[in-house]
Amino acid sequence: MAKLFILFACVAGALSATVVDVLKTRREPTLLSLIQAAGLEQALSGDGPFTIFAPSETAFRRLGTSTLDALKNDPAKLAEILKYHVVPGIYSSGNLTVNEMMLDSLNQQKIRVNYYMYNKHIAVDGARVISANFKASNGIVHIIDHVMMPPSGTIADILASNPDLSTLKAAVDAAGLTSALADGPYTLFAPKNSAFDRLGNDTVQALLGNTDLLQSILLYHVVHGTLYSTGMHSGALHTLEAVDSERLVASFGGYQVSVDGARVTSKDISATNGVIHIIDHVLLPSSLKPAIANLMNP
Repeated sequence: MAKLFILFACVAGALSATVVDVLKTRREPTLLSLIQAAGLEQALSGDGPFTIFAPSETAFRRLGTSTLDALKNDPAKLAEILKYHVVPGIYSSGNLTVNEMMLDSLNQQKIRVNYYMYNKHIAVDGARVISANFKASNGIVHIIDHVMMPPSGTIADILASNPDLSTLKAAVDAAGLTSALADGPYTLFAPKNSAFDRLGNDTVQALLGNTDLLQSILLYHVVHGTLYSTGMHSGALHTLEAVDSERLVASFGGYQVSVDGARVTSKDISATNGVIHIIDHVLLPSSLKPAIANLMNP
């Protein structure tokens, strides 16, 4: 009888545990301290239901001490970022195996969900779900491997705001692709300024003066759908330039990535309509290399 009572007591305790209690049980002290600093503990202990994508302790270490300290000193911004990790309703991992699903977060911005069948990874805003389905009385908790930062705009907006992508921005404008990059979802492999420098100023200026050729080269940098590094594996990618396919080489989990030999130097920059990976070379489709050579040697 005593054992049965203890069993019922444990079940009752589990059923009454809120998502905040689950985080305490899971020993997520950094997230808990930030929830308290942002004044969200009472709200997340309410009726809900909530789905929380909870960054692990390792995720916060990746974010860095200085960034964490800055967030703690700005409770309003901290609250908005934390609310970006919370979705009204209950979404178990089984509900998240739908690629390109968009969820409404508590900060009114959408979270993009990707399910990559090759390695069965679930990603939210590019952060991989590493441990799932911790049930609570008012929702469910999933542990993720990165802190999610709300996107600051479309792919085109991010190009316009990043000084190291100014040459690419000028090329996109010259090719008449700015409005197209507001659609999507797309994955853009974005050559940084030094990548265009490698081509040489004469080549860049000649391309800027040949809209059709420039447009085809830029479209070769764009892939349909949102491919974050956690979903990458070595293989061919079909781009918006229909003739050629590019070769992606990715180590396990997308830690080291190259595409057509160009190294990805900064990955997983989220946009509202996809993701950007910055690369160190301009990608030149094989079928267009003769046209590029003729452009320089008419």
